[in-house]
Amino acid sequence: MIPRRKNFSTKSYKARVSGSPEEMYTQWHWGIKPNPKPLKIDDPDYPEILIECGRLVEFTYRPPNHNPKLKDKIFKLDKVDSNNTHLAFDPEHPHDRLYIISTTKKAKNNISKELYKPNPHVDVPIADISRFAGGKHAASDYPNVEARALGVMTTVVYACEKKPDGYSFYVHKLGEESGVQPIVAVGNDGRLWIVGGNYTAPLQGITD
Repeated sequence: MIPRRKNFSTKSYKARVSGSPEEMYTQWHWGIKPNPKPLKIDDPDYPEILIECGRLVEFTYRPPNHNPKLKDKIFKLDKVDSNNTHLAFDPEHPHDRLYIISTTKKAKNNISKELYKPNPHVDVPIADISRFAGGKHAASDYPNVEARALGVMTTVVYACEKKPDGYSFYVHKLGEESGVQPIVAVGNDGRLWIVGGNYTAPLQGITD
């Protein structure tokens, strides 16, 4: 069994990563160096440089009009899709905006089939969704993309290796300090978007 660990979070100390992309990856993973061959994503809607947090394992979300007596919904990727779906942050963004990148058509098709097609909501610009969510990431600087809101993202789980933890699952609760949670949305192409919210991604991991 792979241990689940919570990211360190504190209001008093949030050192940021710096240097080249390789150095930033190594800092963020507490000494683990990146693959010498960086993954290249040919998609103009993503930033030119992204630092991988890890492979996306699952996330939970609270749909609109959610009954508070019920548990949050869970979207869990199978092992193959998880290995091809990355949670990453933009180191040049002042608040380290998070992105979810699926690198295979199969992963995108599965996400679209499970999350987009059954979704009764209409497609709207993700910038508009971000402003509805609020927080530091509520802005107009998102790509010109339309998606359907799934609901408020409550937790995200990613897998990676950090020193001295080894390969672990890292669990982060969104909005645990500020109370402002992002909204997770999905496009008809199977791309997932994390919009709005108050998180950042300093050396300690994803924090609010």
